[in-house]
Amino acid sequence: MTQFSFDILRDGINEGIARHGLRGYARKLGIDLNMLRSIRDGRDIQTSKLVEVLDAMGLRLTLHDNGAEPRNAAQPGFGEPGGGAEGPKPGFLPIPFHPSERRYGQTAPIGLAREWLEMRGLTPEKLSFVIAPDDRLSPLVVEGALCLVDGGQRKVTGHAIRAYLRNGQLGMSYVSQPEPGLMVLSGLKRSEPPCVVRGPALDALTILGTVVWRGADTEADSGTNTGVRAPAPEE
Repeated sequence: MTQFSFDILRDGINEGIARHGLRGYARKLGIDLNMLRSIRDGRDIQTSKLVEVLDAMGLRLTLHDNGAEPRNAAQPGFGEPGGGAEGPKPGFLPIPFHPSERRYGQTAPIGLAREWLEMRGLTPEKLSFVIAPDDRLSPLVVEGALCLVDGGQRKVTGHAIRAYLRNGQLGMSYVSQPEPGLMVLSGLKRSEPPCVVRGPALDALTILGTVVWRGADTEADSGTNTGVRAPAPEE
C-alpha cells in the first residue's frame, strides 16, 4: 500500500492548477480558494479540511495497521491450494483484464510466475491485462497484443509506453509529461505526429498505468488450449 504523502497530494493539486488555473481548479473541485492555495504552498491544514479536499479530488485516505492480519490473507485462489480445479498451477497467478476491456470476471489466458513478479517489484493486485487497440506502436507492440499494465505506475515520469483512456477509448502510446498541464502521446509511425494534450483537455485522459510486459499475440495461436503465444518476458 502506498504511504500517504503530502507531496503526492501537492503534485496532484499543482497538476490541476496547471490545467485549469488556481481559481478554475478551486471552482472545479468546489472547494475554498484559500484552502487550495494553502496546500499548494505547503501550509498546515486541518484534518477535516484535508479530507474535504481529498474527497473533491476523488482520492481516498486509507489507514492501515501493519501489525494486523489482512482479512483476505487466507483466501484460496491465485495459484494457492484450495483454488478451483481449472485454476493455474501453484506459483502462478491469473491476472484479470482491465475493466476497460469489458471482459468482466475474465482473466487473461496465461498465468504469471510469482518469482518473475517479485524480481520486478510488481504487485499482483495492481496489475491487469489490456489488448493493444491498434498498431500505433508496431512493430514493438502489434495490434491485438496482450499487454500487462501496472496500475501502480500511473504517475507520468520519463518516456514510457503507457495504457490510457481518452474520451472513454482505450489507447496505448509513449506518454511523457514535459511540464505540468501538458502531456505528449507518440507512436512509432513517422506519418503520425505526436499528439499534444494540454490544459482542461487532460481531464479526458486517464492514465491506466505503465506497460511492463508486451508481446503475446492473442490471434496467433487461436487453435491452442491457451489461445495465446507468450514469448519469454523481455528483460
